[in-house]
Amino acid sequence: MNNFFNVVENIKLSQIVELVGAQLLDSSKGDEIVSNLGSLENANENSIIYLILANSTSQLLNKSAEYKEKLKLIKAKACFIKKENVDLLPKSIIPLVVDDPKLAFIKLTNFFYKDKALDYIGISSNCVIDDSVQFKDKNSVSIGHFSIIEKDVVIGKNCHIGNGVKIKPGVVIGDNCIIKDNAVVSHTVMGNNVKINEGACIGGDGFGWHSGSFGHIWVPQIGRVVLEDDVDVGVNSSIDRGTIGDTVIGKGTKIDNLIQIGHNVKTGKNCIFAGMCGVAGSTIIGDGVLVGAGAGISGHLHIGDYSQIGAGSGVIQDLPPKSVVSGYPAQPVHDFLKQTALMRKLIKKGKF
Repeated sequence: MNNFFNVVENIKLSQIVELVGAQLLDSSKGDEIVSNLGSLENANENSIIYLILANSTSQLLNKSAEYKEKLKLIKAKACFIKKENVDLLPKSIIPLVVDDPKLAFIKLTNFFYKDKALDYIGISSNCVIDDSVQFKDKNSVSIGHFSIIEKDVVIGKNCHIGNGVKIKPGVVIGDNCIIKDNAVVSHTVMGNNVKINEGACIGGDGFGWHSGSFGHIWVPQIGRVVLEDDVDVGVNSSIDRGTIGDTVIGKGTKIDNLIQIGHNVKTGKNCIFAGMCGVAGSTIIGDGVLVGAGAGISGHLHIGDYSQIGAGSGVIQDLPPKSVVSGYPAQPVHDFLKQTALMRKLIKKGKF
C-alpha cells in the first residue's frame, strides 16, 4: 500500500495509447487492463514495463540464447518498446511501440501516481494574503497553511503554494507553478511550469561588497531573478538576485539540492546542476551545460554550450563550447586522467 500517492488502479491499453502516443500493434488488445507499473525484476501479470535495447544489444541478443531465455521469464501485461525490438518480447507480453520507451513510461508514471502533498486544498484559512495580490484564476490555486503572500504579487492559474511559504512583494508567478513548503521567494519573475522545492531561497541578496581601508561596504542588490519556463530548483538551494541586472535561469534548467547560484549569473537552456555545486557571480553559462556534484565555477567566466564539468571540479577559466573537464583546477578530462594515472605510478615507485 502506498501512503504517499493517490494511485490510479486500472487503465486500458487504449487509454495508454492515447495518453503517450504509443502504437498498439494488435488493436484487439485495446480493452486489456494494466493496474500497476513494474520493472523487469518485479513486474507481475498486470504490470506495464519498458524495455530499452540499443541496436548493438539487439544484434547480440540474436546470438545470445541465455539472454533470450531471461527475457522469456519477464512477467508483465504490456511493455513500451521500440519497433525494432518487438520480436524479442515473449508472446505473452503486449508491445506498445514508441520511439522513447523510458519517456513513455515516465509520462504514464505521472498519470498513475499523484503526490498527496500536492493535493488541491484551495486557499487555507490561516494563510495571509495581501489585498493587492492578483490572481489569474483564484479558484485554481492552492495555498497551504501559514503561508504569507505580500503586496502586489501576481499568481498564475493552477499553482500550488505549500505550507509556510513566503512570497515577498512584487513577485510574479506564472501558470502551473509549484512552490513547496518553507520556500522563500523575493524579487523574482518566474515563467510557467516552474517548481521550487522545500526550503529554497530565490531572490535573496547577492554577496556584494565594496572593500577598502574603511572595511567593507554593502553594495545594494537591486536586480531580479528570472526563472524561465520549466525550471526546477532543488531543496535548500539558493539563487541570488542581480546587483543591477538580472540573474537568469534559462528554460528547462534543473538545479539539484544544496546549490548556490550567485548574483548576475546567466544560464542557457536545459542546463543541469548536480547537488552541492556552486556558481560565483556574473558567470555566463551556455545551453545544455552539465555541472557535476560539488563542482565550483569562479565568477565572471564564460562556459560554452554543451560543456561538461566533472564532479568536484574547480573551474577558474573560460571554457569553449563542448568542453569536457575534470579536476581541480579543471582541465580536459583526458589530461586529468593521464595525470592521475602517472601520479599513482610515481607513488607506487616511491617517488613521493
